[in-house]
Amino acid sequence: MAVEKPAYQVLLQEGSFELRRYEPMLVVTSRESDLSGGNGFNQLFNYISGNNQDSRKISMTAPVIDTLEGRQSTTSFVMPKDFQLKDVPLPNDPALNPREIKSRQVAVIRFSGTINAHVINDKKNELEEWLKKKDMTPIGAMELARYNAPYVPPFARRNEIIVEIEKET
Repeated sequence: MAVEKPAYQVLLQEGSFELRRYEPMLVVTSRESDLSGGNGFNQLFNYISGNNQDSRKISMTAPVIDTLEGRQSTTSFVMPKDFQLKDVPLPNDPALNPREIKSRQVAVIRFSGTINAHVINDKKNELEEWLKKKDMTPIGAMELARYNAPYVPPFARRNEIIVEIEKET
């Protein structure tokens, strides 16, 4: 069974790097203290499992998106594309926040394997170097996008570091 993913157009691809234009998407977000898949992920999983004001089950999508801003990080689940913001069930958990992410242009580095702080820092640095070579300016926080369930073998996992960039005028 295929898992739904946000729609985007690849504008440029060079090896593991891509420049993409994402269509608007809806997410439900929780504050997170680390990337271990603990508190925020569990709150969001409970939300899509029916712990919301409509007691509605919502299909799991990919990726799970974590902002990479130290102690102020967040974890977000992307809502299925047939949802409008007005259709997203209100969370029972006040720590969860539904919101829309507008259309945006992003730079991405794709990689596989297990996630840890060392790998994330290496990939962030690689993406920053690529952006410098391409004369692109990042805006906002970098994000970690994870596409697979934890039981998928590390060599088969799809991970990405994503950052919004200034659009050329």
